[in-house]
Amino acid sequence: MEKIKDIDRGNLLTFTNTDNKYNIILCTSTNKTVSPHSYTFSLLDYNDIQKPTIETVKNLDFFGVGNMTKTNLYNYSDQDLINMWEHHPEIKPCLLGTYALIIWRKDFMKFRDNLEFIGNLDILINLDKNGNSGVNASSWDFLQKFFNDEIITAMNERNQKKFKLKAVIKSS
Repeated sequence: MEKIKDIDRGNLLTFTNTDNKYNIILCTSTNKTVSPHSYTFSLLDYNDIQKPTIETVKNLDFFGVGNMTKTNLYNYSDQDLINMWEHHPEIKPCLLGTYALIIWRKDFMKFRDNLEFIGNLDILINLDKNGNSGVNASSWDFLQKFFNDEIITAMNERNQKKFKLKAVIKSS
């Protein structure tokens, strides 16, 4: 397994939780210009003993909200909006946003050997900014324990829903 040196928007990382099941996080944005540097991730709904592949990931869901924002502040293309609303017509004319896991780079470097890069997806920008909630996930212990069979209950308590990842992958 190659050591992760840097993270970019769209990177998919997998790791095993305390139940020895694989989980996946998706980087939705990075802050590399102003110190302290940080990464923001979205939770994907994968929790399985099988190691995920990039093809598996494309059929997963992420946790987030159909935000009440009706303005296209981030200038998503018409095709990207059509794609979003084809997968989730119930949110139209609103936009999808993700539940945010914020990990500070200095902390990430301490446990990066526990995560594996599995690929990159070309996702819409600022998905975490369209969301409505998040948590500091800057410790390996928290990350491992947060992802388990109870994650659905935790997300429901935070009013987060599942949305198809395909809805936020940029159109070619």
